[in-house]
Amino acid sequence: MALWVPVALVSDPTLSSLLVLGLLAGILALDDTALAQTWFGQPLPAAVLTGYLCGDPLTGLAVGLPLQLVLAGNLPIGQTFTGDSTSATIAAVAGAILGGRHLPPVLVGNSEGTWQLLGWVILGAGLLSLLGHLLIQGERRANGIWMLEGLRSLRDGRLGRIERLHIRCLLTTFLRGFSSGILFILLMIRVWMPLFPHLPPTLQTALGTLPLLLPGLGVGTMIERYGLKSSWPWVAAGMICTFLVAHYVV
Repeated sequence: MALWVPVALVSDPTLSSLLVLGLLAGILALDDTALAQTWFGQPLPAAVLTGYLCGDPLTGLAVGLPLQLVLAGNLPIGQTFTGDSTSATIAAVAGAILGGRHLPPVLVGNSEGTWQLLGWVILGAGLLSLLGHLLIQGERRANGIWMLEGLRSLRDGRLGRIERLHIRCLLTTFLRGFSSGILFILLMIRVWMPLFPHLPPTLQTALGTLPLLLPGLGVGTMIERYGLKSSWPWVAAGMICTFLVAHYVV
């Protein structure tokens, strides 16, 4: 029995709903590296936040947990991260919920082919993340050009130029996340989700195994990158919290 039921701030794919979700995507895009780095832009918290805004955090949990595990080695800390997992995750969760789909996590069982649909949504998130990486590369090239412009301040001492360039970079990152989020949501709602019923049954069955395989792959990635001793407490704690949230909170 649910202990709380969130009020959906976003319930239909209207312009106002897209703007709210785009605003979330833009703010969380800034959180990757530009501001704060609270990690709310990571797949799991971004997915749950999106699900909460749409009135279905359980679907956010279902999509965000396997994506978070499989991307555990792709963190924007001390390295160049690949893909735009933030916008893609927001779009995947919003596309599923606004399309009238409810996706419980794997822990609560499979009913009426929900694992197959969950696998399809997760696959869509992965493809959108790769698409978003092209936009991130364009943003990085622009930042590189502006960095050369900022070097002039080392010669003439005009520090105000650097401040303006910093604001310009922040606005570019926000607008990239904002526009990507809206575009990806539209692709999920109008293209990706309507394709699922037309998939061959064999492919749908194969998609049902994807939510089961990704957590193991993600755990293996964490162990390979950080070592077993450093990884297992976090993995165990995350799985326990997920189980408790899925069964007793949401």
